[in-house]
Amino acid sequence: MNRRDFLLTTISFTGAGLISGSLAKATTNGALASYDDVISKAEKLAQNTYSKPQNGLSDFWKNMSVEQFSKIYYNPKKPLWKDDGPYQLQFFHPGGPYFHDTVDINLQNDGKQTAQTVQPEMFWYEGEQPTDKDMENLHFSGFRVHHQLNSEYYDELISFLGSNYFRVLGADQQYGLSIRGLAIDTAEPTGEEFPIFKEFWIEKPTTNSLKINSAEKVAPIVIMALLDSPSITGAYRFIVQPGKNTVIDIEVSLFARKNINKLGLAPLTSMFLFGENTKGLDDYRSEVHDSDGMMVQTSAGEWIWRPLSRRKNLTISSFNDIGPKGFGLSQRDRSFTHYEDLQSRYQIRPSIWVEPKENWGPGHIELVEIPSDLEETDNIVSYWVSETPLKAGSSHHYSYRLTSYLKSEQWPPTGKTMSTRVGPANRVGFSYGHSSDARFFVVEFESTQLKSIPDNSPIEAIFTCENGEIYDVKTLKNPENGLWRVEFNMKPTNDQPCDLRGFLKLDDDTLTETWTYLYTAKFA
Repeated sequence: MNRRDFLLTTISFTGAGLISGSLAKATTNGALASYDDVISKAEKLAQNTYSKPQNGLSDFWKNMSVEQFSKIYYNPKKPLWKDDGPYQLQFFHPGGPYFHDTVDINLQNDGKQTAQTVQPEMFWYEGEQPTDKDMENLHFSGFRVHHQLNSEYYDELISFLGSNYFRVLGADQQYGLSIRGLAIDTAEPTGEEFPIFKEFWIEKPTTNSLKINSAEKVAPIVIMALLDSPSITGAYRFIVQPGKNTVIDIEVSLFARKNINKLGLAPLTSMFLFGENTKGLDDYRSEVHDSDGMMVQTSAGEWIWRPLSRRKNLTISSFNDIGPKGFGLSQRDRSFTHYEDLQSRYQIRPSIWVEPKENWGPGHIELVEIPSDLEETDNIVSYWVSETPLKAGSSHHYSYRLTSYLKSEQWPPTGKTMSTRVGPANRVGFSYGHSSDARFFVVEFESTQLKSIPDNSPIEAIFTCENGEIYDVKTLKNPENGLWRVEFNMKPTNDQPCDLRGFLKLDDDTLTETWTYLYTAKFA
């Protein structure tokens, strides 16, 4: 299942249907589960050989085509917790070509824990009708939480569907990039392993469950999950605080069944097809992407921006550090005119920022750029990889905060890169003295401080590269938009990849984050 399948299925479950039946059945399980209980369950599960979960789906659901599956509609009159509280719940139906994995979902409310299974009135079925046997003990493939993010209407806030994927929204945002609980052996020759969230516990918030945020006046919702795979098990606790910038505090306890070669923590998955720094496809739009760069704050406090690219070959970039302060995938370009897409609305796709809550030790942030010419495919992945591998029988406990936002003066608090453009240095009117492989770069930076600096100020552009030569560097204030622009030429050495870095300074004052770029002649 790719990200667009997730999105289209999410949309399809909001329509109107034809036939209804009885309400969903809840089975009381007894005492409430705590996060310590989920940790204990994960630890015990790791001591046993992995067993692929049995979904219990009949052939009626498994053999559905995309068209048939799209005619299953969630009954909008039947969300759970429809009592004018801050949250409502809806569920995803299993079946079709992509959603064969089902999950156990436990709701915790009023001191009781109940397990939910699919019953006909929760969904409407247009077309061929399921039999009673098809409906027997039918579990969901996932769920979503709704909240009044933008108005009195209950908008989608967070959803869990497929593998260990989830997505979250803040105010005025539309789904874009996806988040994962864990990444195992991403971009490795042996192939990637995809753990699954096999069981969830969702707590209906009360004023006594957690301290209410005084600014939002809304208690956060708590979701716990049990993760399982051939190599590892895990317990997760998500504390979701909705708002303009929705925040999720995440606690994780992992237990390894096997030695794990590469374990990616806090993974983010996105799509970059083309932007101002890449060649466009045969498309009416100038840019198509859910994220246009990766941002990092190092342990030393340096802010780094790396524009994304669409490449012809799989490319892996590493940013080494000891205990980074944060990283994330960002959508900085918020201009509708750069996309001109009234359906996808890329200008309001969220950025996600990851903040470790403790020192994660030595390791590296890894950025994977995968070749793609399809808008439906997520081809960008980023995550943290520890220098210390996780061995069979060992455990690892960590926590971090995710923030979903549109714009931020905090990340970074200094001048930020707003655009990167690349073209041939040997171009019409500028061909003299340039070799055929030399490139011309234009990078623009923005901040309140930069806009206030007069255009005749002696701002320096400190730009360097490995395996190449930078020359003819020019710094100027763009009179059209007030941004400070750096123009320079770069000649690569023997067609080798060239890692470029640069920032602006005035006297001893660093004005911007560090712009980085991996140039290779083989990018798309």
